[in-house]
Amino acid sequence: MADAYLSNVVGGVISNLVSPALREAKLWWGVKDELDKLKKTVSTVQAVLLDAEEQYSQSHQVKVWIDSLKEAFYDADDLLDEFSIRELEKKVMTGNKLVKEVRLFFSSSNQFIHSIKMAHKIKEIRCELDGIAENRKFYLNHERSEKRDVMSNYQDRDQTHSSLPEVVIGREDEKKTIIQFLLSSNCKANASIVSVVGIGGLGKTTLAQLVFNDEIVKSHFGLKLWICIYDNFDVKTVVEKILESITGAKPAENCEMNTLKNLLHEHINGKKYLLVLDDVWNEDYEKWFRLKDLLIGGARGSKIIVTTRLKIVAERIRSDSIYELQGLSNVESWSLFVQMASKQGKVESEEHELVGKEIVAKCVGVPLAIRAIGRLLYFKDTISEWQSFKDRELANIDKEDASILPTLMLSYNHLPSHLKCCFAYCSLFPKACRIDLRFLVNRLGYIRVSDSKQNLEDIGLQYFKDLLWRSFFQEVLEDPLGNIFTFKMHDLMSDLAAVVAGEEINLLRSDAECVKVKERSMHLSIDSEALSWRQLPRVLPVAKKARSFLAFNKSMTNEIKERQLDMIFSNVRRIRVLNLPNLAMERVPPSIDRLKHLKYLNLSNNKRIEILPNSITRLQNLQTLALVGCKRFKQLPKHMKKLVNLRQLYIEGCFSLTHMPCGLGQLTSLQNLPLFVLAKDNGVSKESGGLDELRNLNSLRESLAIINLQYVKNAASEFEAVKLKEKQHLQTLQLEWKSEAPYDINSDSDLNDDNKEISLEELWPHQNLKWLIVSGCGKVKFPSWISNLSNLVELQINGCKHCQRFPPLDQFPFLKRLSIKNFTDLEYIESGIEMSGSALFFPSLEKLWLENCPNLKGWWRFPLLKFHCLSYLGIVSCTNLTSMPLIPSVESLLLKSTSIKSLDDILKMKIQSRSSSPSSITPALSQLKTLTLEKVEDLKFLDEELMQNFTSLQQLEIFDCPTITTVPRAIKYLTSLKNLMIRDCEELDFSDDENVVSQSWQAWHAWLANNQRKLRR
Repeated sequence: MADAYLSNVVGGVISNLVSPALREAKLWWGVKDELDKLKKTVSTVQAVLLDAEEQYSQSHQVKVWIDSLKEAFYDADDLLDEFSIRELEKKVMTGNKLVKEVRLFFSSSNQFIHSIKMAHKIKEIRCELDGIAENRKFYLNHERSEKRDVMSNYQDRDQTHSSLPEVVIGREDEKKTIIQFLLSSNCKANASIVSVVGIGGLGKTTLAQLVFNDEIVKSHFGLKLWICIYDNFDVKTVVEKILESITGAKPAENCEMNTLKNLLHEHINGKKYLLVLDDVWNEDYEKWFRLKDLLIGGARGSKIIVTTRLKIVAERIRSDSIYELQGLSNVESWSLFVQMASKQGKVESEEHELVGKEIVAKCVGVPLAIRAIGRLLYFKDTISEWQSFKDRELANIDKEDASILPTLMLSYNHLPSHLKCCFAYCSLFPKACRIDLRFLVNRLGYIRVSDSKQNLEDIGLQYFKDLLWRSFFQEVLEDPLGNIFTFKMHDLMSDLAAVVAGEEINLLRSDAECVKVKERSMHLSIDSEALSWRQLPRVLPVAKKARSFLAFNKSMTNEIKERQLDMIFSNVRRIRVLNLPNLAMERVPPSIDRLKHLKYLNLSNNKRIEILPNSITRLQNLQTLALVGCKRFKQLPKHMKKLVNLRQLYIEGCFSLTHMPCGLGQLTSLQNLPLFVLAKDNGVSKESGGLDELRNLNSLRESLAIINLQYVKNAASEFEAVKLKEKQHLQTLQLEWKSEAPYDINSDSDLNDDNKEISLEELWPHQNLKWLIVSGCGKVKFPSWISNLSNLVELQINGCKHCQRFPPLDQFPFLKRLSIKNFTDLEYIESGIEMSGSALFFPSLEKLWLENCPNLKGWWRFPLLKFHCLSYLGIVSCTNLTSMPLIPSVESLLLKSTSIKSLDDILKMKIQSRSSSPSSITPALSQLKTLTLEKVEDLKFLDEELMQNFTSLQQLEIFDCPTITTVPRAIKYLTSLKNLMIRDCEELDFSDDENVVSQSWQAWHAWLANNQRKLRR
């Protein structure tokens, strides 16, 4: 690993030597000559470095030489960084040029004296590098470096690897076997267990995912949960994860076990659930027995899938079925290899096939190894390259080694140095954890921008995609717009990353592992749940040159004290990356300003922090500040404008934030500012910034939410000052007037007249916008520009309660999701489509949500309209809605707080046209799979005609409908029904419905909760 890091450190030194800060520094007395000499030395070393790296792992002599160089180059990088920091400090000084010079002269770092000191330090480092370079006493093989150069330019090759879906070959028989077990009813216990056992990389998790996502399985279970265990089989933690999976939110902090138990029973009682426990290592039967005891509340037929490498685990937990997963067959292995290694879906020649099959045989049917080797050979076209790989590299693998790590190592060895560093850096993350992509990219301090037009974050994203494509990463999650935001590493890849990281990168998971920390440790991460903060005095003084310090604390219970933070700040002053989320800290000490080199600071989810010390604005090198989820955080430092290098300010979830500081708009390098809060005294206080702060922030990307727009005094001029049209990289824009708690709990409703029409014309965003949210503006005048947002994927309009007109949006080509909420005066939604034209009505719309529009009657000209792609429709509190366009493709329908007339009109849609009689009825809901009815006035049940048409209905949910007294015999027409859920229907009586129930009862999963004693089945 040291070899790869050295190349990147050298690259960083060279970049610094030609930076504007160094050009300025050359004007200082005595510095120019020394910097020129250092540049010459660095260039000389770089000329032989790639050759030396190739021999790093084969020669102890080369290893010692490179390690010595590496330490010297780290020192050089730190020193040159000081030049940049000093220039930034000069930049934020107030006053004219003469005043700045005077202040510098009389400062503690007098420029003249400082120049002499810096020149001396440069000379020392240069002499050290010269000495190491001259001390090289080994021969270098120059031929190997040429091969490496070719590989380092692999990005110039024809590639198709953005974010490709994972290819799965085989496993159909295995999938069928497990699904057969899941669907079987021959079980005595409420929950039965099937364990999938196999070595690492074999595809246990992938198989479980195939089963979990199967449509038949989805329809069979009312509740599906996926929990990753790894080595932390703490019963309380597992229950917390299950509850989080059910509710989407973590249980309250310090929740007692009895409370968790009651919550779990509340959510699973009476439900048939499928629970996947992925990657289980625990052999302690007592722990398993305690967990299983908590899960017995589910309905009979519930199932648990366990994946594990250890058969003893499957036996100890008393699995009802154990499935030992085998490697892929020869045919399946070859098919997967071809998918990974070829560009055209087939190999180049018979010779390629012959050699390729010999290579595949070495992978012994392990999909992870086949993927990695296949992607490696994707870049090798000739048969001689394949033959060379087989004979020279693959042949060196120890045949007695049962592990596939050596095979994976071959793939790592062929990475360019910058990707090696990126991959090795990921060894800092605990196994099985989800890694936030945007934070990872911002941490990668070795990303080099060679072109001024290139963006640092875009380059980092490309690094990630390259490694994802080569199968080093997996399990990506995307946001609604398709942007990747988290991913995982297979635990074998985590093992590989730890191996290649060497002594430079240390993940400390216990107090005993503190001995691993050496003076050359450059990147540290600690599991603060397993390692005591008392170990800091033992670790930090040793790693005083560390560049990264990451703390992980999932439970948010291990509080870090101010004195411990001060200890970190005092000992690791060369730190670039400081990651301290979820640590329950209350205050950041002012001593943080000692970290002059700091570029990345993450304090997210420290829910007690209210402010940051003003001293933090002395960190001119800071590029990323993350405060996500700091719920009590009230205000940013007053002099934020001094953080001239800041690129990311992540403050989403800072619900108590009262305003933005004046001068924020001077930070023109800002690329991420997800939240902008207007103060109640907007335009009056000198401490709070107005909308004009956004004027010059034209590099903003991803999302921007502007909150408390009700405080704007002069809408036209202030809106125009934002210059949204110039912010072409924004994907999501949220405009919020009367902010709902918790953003502004003191919002004064009198400040904005509901009946005063608000124009959004001056808030014209760039046409690249994909997601627009407008909420709380009372009576809005929809702007002309809304029809120009042709790239919109999602539109949410909420709280425009006095708006009577909704603009036509039905021809937006990419609009997938539309939400209209709290339009109390809206009667009709307009359509802009021409009746005689060929354009489709909402050609891409998949989800439509209508809520609290009590006067809404429907669409103009609705009989001639049809939603072609709509799969989900939710209608809540729209009691007068009686006309809807046809919805032939809807699979899920929710109707809540509506009248029986609206229900009938929507479910029995009639289509009228010139060529059809008014009485013709189209079975518009023939694709419907899930129907949810809640609080429907006077509902007796679905009538027979409807149930005959609902041939695809699999799940029927009826909640809080007190007028339902019985389930009619016509329910037998719901031939596809799998789940019947009835709750809070107090008059429901099954006591006389023996014939109805006996016909289909065994085929259903029935959930009948909170009903009266009349329910006697």
